[in-house]
Amino acid sequence: MKKNKINSTLRKFVKEHLSPTQDDIKFVSKIYQSFNELLGTQNCIQIGSYPRYTAIRPLHDLDILYIIGNWEHLKTIPENLLSNLARRFKQEYKNPTHYSITITVQTHSISFKYMNGENEVFAVDLVPSLVNSKNEFGLDTYYVPEIIKYQRGQKRLEYYQRIKEKHSQINWIKSDPRGYIEVASRLNSKNEDFRKSVKFVKGWKNYCKEQNENFKLKSFHIEQLITINYLKNSSIEIFDSVFLFFTKLKDDIKAPKIKDRADNTRYIDEYLNELTESETNLINEAVDSILIAFENINSETKFEDLINCGFYKRIRETEKFLFDQNIPTLIDESLVFEVDGFIEKYDGFRKYNASLKKSSGIVDTKNHISFKVVNNNTYCDLVKWKVQNDRNSEQPRGEITDYKTHQNPENTAYIGKHFAECYAIKNNICIAKDRVNVIVKK
Repeated sequence: MKKNKINSTLRKFVKEHLSPTQDDIKFVSKIYQSFNELLGTQNCIQIGSYPRYTAIRPLHDLDILYIIGNWEHLKTIPENLLSNLARRFKQEYKNPTHYSITITVQTHSISFKYMNGENEVFAVDLVPSLVNSKNEFGLDTYYVPEIIKYQRGQKRLEYYQRIKEKHSQINWIKSDPRGYIEVASRLNSKNEDFRKSVKFVKGWKNYCKEQNENFKLKSFHIEQLITINYLKNSSIEIFDSVFLFFTKLKDDIKAPKIKDRADNTRYIDEYLNELTESETNLINEAVDSILIAFENINSETKFEDLINCGFYKRIRETEKFLFDQNIPTLIDESLVFEVDGFIEKYDGFRKYNASLKKSSGIVDTKNHISFKVVNNNTYCDLVKWKVQNDRNSEQPRGEITDYKTHQNPENTAYIGKHFAECYAIKNNICIAKDRVNVIVKK
């Protein structure tokens, strides 16, 4: 599929399947407005992906910073502030929804749960903050309790429990939510593919998490990696952005490298240091799976299946793909590109080359096969070949070589279902490909 078609399909998929609906947006806006009405618009700020326009459906929660003063004057939460604030909400808050609300006060936040019976429909965490300084945009930065680093809900409850058990204090950390919002806003104004790229990859991440709870890649980390790519080139289109993100991700998760806007001694991806080898491998397998899906994309591909493609474990290190060489597959179906395999046969005393495609690719273990391009109008710069033996074979192979297969001719030593695939490369893009299937029998 050509890139312009993939781009339009990706944009449509994000809009129809991942972006919050107008009803979602109105619902969250009403809730945020209800907090502003009680606390004052100058005292509240939304944080997280929603104000950056990179949130995906379904919307579950919202973090709101409640500005209680200046760091130099307070440096802590005034005693009884949160309990008094919770009492005020119970007495004065005008609930804009038809759901009931439960309010829970922690030492450094207040949780509001909008309930439909026993089911949580939406939640807000109100977190106190103290003004620190100004960022490069002239916007306030803040000190916030360290709990903000943890996912709302169970993760924060577990953090509170650990602090309680250790009889320790919750630290305050520097935060620059307005800076992150401003950067995202400026990129969105230049190129709407920025937020669409983020939403697509976040959607993939959520599907991976549903399939395996040990998938630990974080949404904010994803967004900042894509942000870096758009800051370097704000004009890239959604496919190029997604392809670039995935082809770089294996290197990007090797060690923390993205400094926090508010504190250059901290990294927003420092959680990578805590990943186990198996958790890192799981992310790599998910990357391989989605990139393989993109290599095989065609006009019949359902993007719901593509984004939910799961995990792929390579047979061995010898198994390679075009994306390992940063080559995207963007097939032009109007081009003609055909390959075939030829085996030596004897008709009495006469030797001739027999086409594998005409013989259904069935050979025995004593043959040799020469793979060739037989029809080509692509005007490509280069052809690459991949030979993949049966996954259960003693030598599964899977290497990619230039101009010809690694062994020329190839022998048929291993029983099973194999293939040879050829790629027409132009301007470092695979614009056409063809495959010859080989079934080796005794």
